[in-house]
Amino acid sequence: MADLRTEGKFDRIKGRARVIWGNLTDDDFAKARGSTEDLIGRIKEKTGETSEEISRKLDDLFAEEEGRGMQETRETGREDR
Repeated sequence: MADLRTEGKFDRIKGRARVIWGNLTDDDFAKARGSTEDLIGRIKEKTGETSEEISRKLDDLFAEEEGRGMQETRETGREDR
């Protein structure tokens, strides 16, 4: 799983991650500082889910976000950089 900072997706997935893990706070995201591994650790502490379960759910969010970005590119005719 890629680092969220390099993918530029951290802010975009925050809201969707909160839907899955309702007890996440802005502070949790701020402390993770864009690190996927830190975010997984924080979610694990709060929920008791395994790292593998969390990673799978995050992968699904990233895949959905990637699909959304590709759709926007097709609609606008340009890449979002």
